[in-house]
Amino acid sequence: MNRIEFRFSKGEETLVLDEPDFGVTEYSGIEATDYELEKSVNSNFIGERLKRKKVLSRPIAISADYLGNEDKSDKRQELIRFFSPFSSGTLTVNHLGVEREIEYEVESFHFTSQNIYDVLEFEIELSCMDPMFQDIVQTGEAISTWVKGWAWKFTLPFKLKERGEPKKNVFNSGHTEAPLEIYFHGPAVNPKITNLSTGEFIRIKRELTSDDILYINTAFGQKKVEIIRGGISTDAFDYIDLQSVFFSLQVGDNMLEYTSENGLDPQSVEVRYKNRYIGV
Repeated sequence: MNRIEFRFSKGEETLVLDEPDFGVTEYSGIEATDYELEKSVNSNFIGERLKRKKVLSRPIAISADYLGNEDKSDKRQELIRFFSPFSSGTLTVNHLGVEREIEYEVESFHFTSQNIYDVLEFEIELSCMDPMFQDIVQTGEAISTWVKGWAWKFTLPFKLKERGEPKKNVFNSGHTEAPLEIYFHGPAVNPKITNLSTGEFIRIKRELTSDDILYINTAFGQKKVEIIRGGISTDAFDYIDLQSVFFSLQVGDNMLEYTSENGLDPQSVEVRYKNRYIGV
């Protein structure tokens, strides 16, 4: 547990900066990132007024030595190729047992060895456009499922299954709000999901059959509304209620509720998300 590990992944390739092959000598940027405060001067009063605050992209810098037994020339070429500026990747940081990941772009990569006889030393500078770290594994919650009742094989006498509550509290344990992926399994008429904690909702003016799955993604830059049938996705953005908000989970408790008109009950409603963190 008393260690730090940096694991880089891009496509099918993975490179781990950890002993015994690598020794991390210095790093920065994993605790927090830079902020920008836009202020205005109060002409007749003391101090200033905060107009806006913005979290900037995250720079991460890592210095390491290669300590392995492979040929230094071969390892040098491998590192140059892996940290190419033409490929993005995911960095997973394990710091004293806390493990989180973040998407990155390579800002720069260079060797710092003074001559060919020295240990192979190098520095990596990354830029993370989305500055928030995330959980490694996505969290999933079912808002409505069949409860009680029989399961195959059943014995007599048996009880018919009953509907669960059409709402559920979802807890965001991260440092900031977390976007959602929503899977609304039909049948349903004008399906709607509401965050009762904030009053925000997403409603789609469309009828779903029992073969349809309504998929909604609320992440910035990835917003989607699709209907999936037989594995084929069809864009459904035109059916969205104009009062809808692509809401995220607030930090702490979020009471989510689904509704469907005309008395139709969906098979299930699932939400999936990753908690987001300011640092590791």
